[in-house]
Amino acid sequence: SFFLYLNQMAKKPKRKTLVRKLDQIFSLYIRARDADKKGICTCCTCGKKLPIKQIHCGHFMSRRHMSTRWDEENVSAQCSSCNTFRSGEQYKFALFLNEKYNTDKSSELLQKSRQTTKYSILDLEEMIEHFKTLLKNL
Repeated sequence: SFFLYLNQMAKKPKRKTLVRKLDQIFSLYIRARDADKKGICTCCTCGKKLPIKQIHCGHFMSRRHMSTRWDEENVSAQCSSCNTFRSGEQYKFALFLNEKYNTDKSSELLQKSRQTTKYSILDLEEMIEHFKTLLKNL
């Protein structure tokens, strides 16, 4: 009925939908952040250079860890071979992060990934807006 339709229109977005949307905007931001002026990214683990559309947003600590899933220091441009077919090349990724941040970043991220984090709907919406803004300002 019409009232059921109105009720559905007023519903808050589902967590799953927001997580998917946040993953998308976060991935766009990371790849744009790591691209050069010509839109070319360098894989953080093998050094292959690829256009932004052909590169992945590689996670050092797996996306299943919500505490580091959208941590900018946990991710970097990575080619599909390293990210997908070589399971993210975690050892090489760790070396890359430690050199990039000039600290034991890989151990810090490992510790952070072990923390339990539950984001509210509002948290997710705010992060979507945050990364949209960062993307616009690149």
